[in-house]
Amino acid sequence: MANINPGAAQTTTNHPIQLSSNQAIRLIASAQSVNLNSVGDTLAQILVAGRVSVAYVLLTNASISLTTAQIAVYTLPAAGGTGVLTATSLSGATTAAKVINSAASSTDAITGLNLYVRNTTAQGAAATADVFIYGYDLTFLP
Repeated sequence: MANINPGAAQTTTNHPIQLSSNQAIRLIASAQSVNLNSVGDTLAQILVAGRVSVAYVLLTNASISLTTAQIAVYTLPAAGGTGVLTATSLSGATTAAKVINSAASSTDAITGLNLYVRNTTAQGAAATADVFIYGYDLTFLP
């Protein structure tokens, strides 16, 4: 019987596209159903093992029209470490379909395992949204 090679194996990852370059913008971290009605942190685990630089933060899927809520992103809890994104108004998120795109305040290299999405101003009513953090993977590729 002939030895038949069925082809390359396929792998499913958290990122929908296999990237052959670390110079492409990619999903760095995300947080689902962030509570926007109380000041506090939501953990967003970094998906890349190594060094990253955040380029921008997206917020979408708002459960209600956001009028007062604000978020920021930090490298440590309780607004500690590097402020990746300073407090940003979410007032443009009037429906779940709206997307707020905010440029990072700091593009310093980050080597930790987590980012923290901090709700800095409470909405005043039950509200949630999803946050996606995009940037560059600075890990060396052979």
